[in-house]
Amino acid sequence: MRILVLIIAALALSVCISERGIAQQSTDETFRLLTFEIASSGPRLGTTRGSGSQDVLDVHNAINYLYRAGATEAQVLPAIPVDMKSLIEAGDIPIRAARSLHDTMTAMRESGDFEEPGGDRRVFHPPGSVRYLPPITAPSKIISLAGAYQRVQPDGTAGAWDDVEYPSFFFKSPASLTGHQTDINLWGLLTTGVHEPEFAIVIGRTARAVSASNALDYVVGYTIMNDVSSRDLPQGSHPVQGGSMSKSLDSFTPLGPYLTLKDDVPNPNDIEVTGVIDGERHIWPVPNGNTSFLTFTVEEIIAYLSERMTLLPGDVIATGVPQPTMIFAEGQLVEITIGNLGTLRNRVVSEPIPGHIPIPSRVVSGENR
Repeated sequence: MRILVLIIAALALSVCISERGIAQQSTDETFRLLTFEIASSGPRLGTTRGSGSQDVLDVHNAINYLYRAGATEAQVLPAIPVDMKSLIEAGDIPIRAARSLHDTMTAMRESGDFEEPGGDRRVFHPPGSVRYLPPITAPSKIISLAGAYQRVQPDGTAGAWDDVEYPSFFFKSPASLTGHQTDINLWGLLTTGVHEPEFAIVIGRTARAVSASNALDYVVGYTIMNDVSSRDLPQGSHPVQGGSMSKSLDSFTPLGPYLTLKDDVPNPNDIEVTGVIDGERHIWPVPNGNTSFLTFTVEEIIAYLSERMTLLPGDVIATGVPQPTMIFAEGQLVEITIGNLGTLRNRVVSEPIPGHIPIPSRVVSGENR
């Protein structure tokens, strides 16, 4: 009965939070969804609170724990899908259930009613023991804005808005995704990369031709993306190739560490964006390092895209980078902190593909092209 009371109370609190749209929580207590793995376990759905100091809950091990403990009251929990994309597709009820489960298990542990089974059945993992995967491991689309921020003068005064009629977008390959605390690999193909901190929107339900006024109804939450770019990658000169090739190398899209639900980010159009290399901001913070300087609001971005293509649950839309960007090289640690979304951290390496023989460049005469 004690477990039943804890679950019902947590569910009631979750619904109350959702309906009231309470103010943003402190960073140390913000609820997070994440995808992680342990050794060779494969992707697992997890929850935590805060920004890396609290344990990660294995959602489905927690559910199994309640059943093995004979807690038939666990039947009150709605079904929770096994992966993040399916969870998003399933909608608000299982997402609230995941939050409630996290708080229920945390309360059980704090009250002494929980005994950690460990091993493959482990429920709580120390944050340093897990491998973070991208929160959504296989979105149908990763879309990023270009030239998205209002320019600001060095003295901090506002400059001109980008003189554009519509937002500008490009696609990044989902295969380029990597997670928090993983490596960005230059692959021995280039000497430096560009560190581009971006606030990212995660679509929660299918959106087609939605209005700006209703756009946030189609958002499940937000995360952090590093839109890693190359500037000296050998590649063809055709203008179509440039953006896609230079931004879609394996590991060139770090994403995470978490999915933070939109209820915990009350104003996505006023979020500070900070980039760091080796513990120093260097040229950052930049004068326009806040989403309030976006040329188009988050709502307008979603509306524009949904007018031109169907947005699906789990799709990621990165809102572009404030200027100037930062250059990084092998051996450096790059970090992004955005509002209360946490900190995304990646080390830069350059590990060529074993046995790789570079394809020689060639000059082709105009008549043979």
